[in-house]
This record gives sequence, structure tokens and C-alpha cells, in this order.
Amino acid sequence: MGKLTVVGIGPGNYDNMTVRADRVLRECQVIVGYHVYVDLVRERYPDKEFLTTPMTKEADRCRMALDAARTGKDVAMVCSGDSGIYGMAALIYQLRGEDAEPEVEVVPGLTAACSGPEELGQVAQTIAQLSVVHNAARMETVQAKKESGGQSHG
Repeated sequence: MGKLTVVGIGPGNYDNMTVRADRVLRECQVIVGYHVYVDLVRERYPDKEFLTTPMTKEADRCRMALDAARTGKDVAMVCSGDSGIYGMAALIYQLRGEDAEPEVEVVPGLTAACSGPEELGQVAQTIAQLSVVHNAARMETVQAKKESGGQSHG
């Protein structure tokens, strides 16, 4: 049985990828992800097997990664930014269910929300983040979070 590691690759360039993420991608056999994110790492890790799906096929992508790990391969599921914040980590655990296998590890990455102010030449003293990922939350929940986001909490 292989291992599945969910890897946050950061906001898109190698300089903002963590050392741990790079190590996992160098050591794995298969890299799985949304085709745009896989293309960000493909040139740096050319000896890997690559499996991709288009947008809105997140569950299929996770199943592909789990299936590849169950065949004995070490697999990295790449996510832009962080692997847990709007990444694939939760869905991987959900689809694996109660099974103890394959082993799953989560490698966090620098979320793009942290790099945005830097790219604009600004300093962020406070940050409010709102999910607009389709199917991630009901619109009423998103609206309520948006409305409370501007309020001071201390």
C-alpha cells in the first residue's frame, strides 16, 4: 500500500513552495491534481506520472489519488496555496472514510491570501478571508460571513 500526501504548493511559484512540499514531490511516484496546478510543477518533476482532472471534478481527482496509492504507489495530490484551506485534504479524508489505508499525510502550503499583499507592495496587518469556492458553502452562509467580516472583534 502506498501513501497519499496532500501537498499545498503555495501561490504558484517555486520560490514560495515549502521545503517539505518540494521533498514530497521529489520522492513521490505520482502527482495528481487540477491540470493548471499540475502544470505549475510538471517541469520541475518531469520523471513523475501525472494524473489530472478539470475544474469541478474534485471528487474524481481524489478518488484517482486514493486508487493510485492503493496500488502501492506514493502519491502527491497538489493543491494551490494551502492543502487544507480550500484545498483537497478534507475531501481526501471524507472519501477515504473509515479505512486506515492508504496512509494520508497533509503538507501545508503558503496560502495565496498571504502572498497577495506582498505582490501589491502592501503590508497586511489584518486579513479577512471569504470562501467563494463553488459548492464549498451555501450562499446564505457566505453572505452572513461577508456581512460580519467588517466588524471589529476586539
